[in-house]
Amino acid sequence: MNTNEIKYLIGKYNSQTATPEEKKLVEEWYERINGADLNQNQFEDTEVKKQIFSQVSSRIANKATTKTKQIKLNYTLFFKAAVILIALIAGSYIYFSKSDRSAVLTTSTKTNKKTIVPGGNNAVLLLADGSQIILNKTSDGQLANQSGVEVIKTKSGELLYRFTGNSNAKAGAINTVSTPRGGQYHLILVDGTEVWLNASSSVKFPTAFVGNERKVEVTGEVYFEVAKNKIKPFIVHTDQSDIKVLGTHFNVNTYADEAYERTTLLEGSVEIKHGDKKALLKPGQQASFNGKVDGINVSEIEDLEAVIAWKNGYFQFEKSDLPAVMRQISRWYDANVIYNGKIPAKQYTGKIPRNVNVAKLIEMLAYSGIHCKVEYNQITVNPK
Repeated sequence: MNTNEIKYLIGKYNSQTATPEEKKLVEEWYERINGADLNQNQFEDTEVKKQIFSQVSSRIANKATTKTKQIKLNYTLFFKAAVILIALIAGSYIYFSKSDRSAVLTTSTKTNKKTIVPGGNNAVLLLADGSQIILNKTSDGQLANQSGVEVIKTKSGELLYRFTGNSNAKAGAINTVSTPRGGQYHLILVDGTEVWLNASSSVKFPTAFVGNERKVEVTGEVYFEVAKNKIKPFIVHTDQSDIKVLGTHFNVNTYADEAYERTTLLEGSVEIKHGDKKALLKPGQQASFNGKVDGINVSEIEDLEAVIAWKNGYFQFEKSDLPAVMRQISRWYDANVIYNGKIPAKQYTGKIPRNVNVAKLIEMLAYSGIHCKVEYNQITVNPK
């Protein structure tokens, strides 16, 4: 087996597309990586040896146990959990796995005034009377009762709106849930619609939907699973559009620092209105537009899971340029990003858990050629 075949097979294993036979072969390589029977000549003076063999052998040497069965399980879990960031540079793929190298991150020796940490369930609830409730610092239970609608923080940390038995709501009081940089939140509206907020986002909504429509306003990035109601459409208003649905699953990305507003449909159907233009989306389609270009562009999305990866605890990049990658990281880690030198014109595709600490994050990015330095709450991206 030549070097290209080895790299291709390892790539399939890391992306979880290998056949059972191919997975078994790769795992046997890793199991034997410290043994004398491994044919290391296959890896001599190759990228595979530098990027795979040395990292994995070091990891396994530190983690080895005496129980063969347990070793195999550990290897399997380790590599299945490996985070793969693929840099599309000159048509080639660079694979990397989680390791314990510590030489990548450079930090200040001074006292760190603000430690960069991954985000979490952080949000603020603004009630109709102007009072604010910091949700991540509030105990579970009822938080408010507004015209027959009670607001509850559940044991699982989400926000739930529901009618009391004697609801007499005639006009819903307006509430807003907003997340800071480094925050996310999940809430359930009184009609059963579920809403997930990404970092630096907000949703403004009535506690009770009266009249002939259900209307909310959003900023940032929000994922909806709308409760079906054929006679009362659900309308999402952004700075640039109105999205009309009856019952469906879709994602809205309307960050001000992104070039385009994007609405991606996973299930059902939605109608997008942007200015005097309209578009009807089918599942698997995405509508994109901005204020500078007239019209709505509708495209097919191959990997819908990548669009809502943030909701499921991951960064997932699909042929993204470096600024797009770092904007996501900046929002989630609440860190400022600056560039030291010219920004490389490369595209990146990959997947990283959003719960890794900043040292591990910087290490993972380095494998793709994104070299960073962290100081206080700032990430500096350096050239090679």
